[in-house]
Amino acid sequence: MSGTWHADLASLTGDRAEQQDRSLILTLPDRPQDCLAILADGMGGRAGGALAAQAVIDTAKAMFSANAADNPQAFLSALCDKADDAIRALGHSNGNNPASTCVMLYLCGDEAYWVHVGDSRLYHFGGETLLSHTRDHTVAELRRQHDEHLPIVDAEQDHRLYMCLGGENGVHPEFAACAIGADDWFALSSDGFWQHVGADETAHEVMSSDKPGDCAERLAKIATERAGTGSDNTSLIILTRAGKTRSAGWRRFLPQRLRQGK
Repeated sequence: MSGTWHADLASLTGDRAEQQDRSLILTLPDRPQDCLAILADGMGGRAGGALAAQAVIDTAKAMFSANAADNPQAFLSALCDKADDAIRALGHSNGNNPASTCVMLYLCGDEAYWVHVGDSRLYHFGGETLLSHTRDHTVAELRRQHDEHLPIVDAEQDHRLYMCLGGENGVHPEFAACAIGADDWFALSSDGFWQHVGADETAHEVMSSDKPGDCAERLAKIATERAGTGSDNTSLIILTRAGKTRSAGWRRFLPQRLRQGK
């Protein structure tokens, strides 16, 4: 990890036979202020899900270079497209239908760029305040956007993904970006985490801890314990700024602005 950002990662298997989440931080030796965080949650059976998530990680390893800074949106979009192709190729080779979510955050100097497909989330905080988070590509989220008071008819159906890497539908990753304030930090998580630990609790734990490097593991354990029997894989990445960059009151959002909300 570069001196600019501190990364805290945790990944628990939970009450599952296999860990199908994958997460990684990539840095560039010649650009210590840059890093790429990737989190993928695989689906498609015991072998398929893990392979799909690993394909996302492998694609990121192969593509991340200093050239990413030239056009971060194009880089992240191309990364998603290549990972989608790799997962589809796996399915053709193995005769199954693997798929994966992904959320990726590229930190480049004083700017942050992110993209997501599926229901793995990115949270953007300013101190203990949630500034924004990604919106899930699920039937439930579509219903909420249409009318937030609509009752959930079938929880299992409502939480189905309508977009993922390697899925049957087309992939249209959602992109957003912002300038980084002095007290800004980020959390990336699989649904096994955010379904059981809210943003406020996450922020309080990180901001009040005197050992920030232990927060991800503690929070992931809380999520797994709350899920109980049948708990899902749980993965969490916390990225905090090692030094001040700009005053907390100054924040410049780039053109592709993320929708605000909690």
